[in-house]
Amino acid sequence: MKALVVAFATFTMLSGVALAADSGGDIAPVETPAIADDATFDAQFQCPETISGADERIEEYARWTAWARAVHPDWNFKKRLDVRYALLKHHACAATLSNIAMSERPAFGP
Repeated sequence: MKALVVAFATFTMLSGVALAADSGGDIAPVETPAIADDATFDAQFQCPETISGADERIEEYARWTAWARAVHPDWNFKKRLDVRYALLKHHACAATLSNIAMSERPAFGP
């Protein structure tokens, strides 16, 4: 449950960035990707730790969000979160998964 809360908080913060892009914020708007099936998107997926800059990581996350909303409008928040986590595991995004695991530990242990 704690992992879900941490993931929810992270996803919420990143979703805010994506929404800022849509509303004319400081970040350039992300074009909705060409409609790709799940296998094509999976093949093009990049682990966040392999993307050099923070802006590029945010753009990639916004691309993921736009794709998920366009191709799977029936997915709710939890489903998108589960699929994103599955992609990270499938592509062995060790650094990102480690960061997620560390963030679910209490800051001050007993």
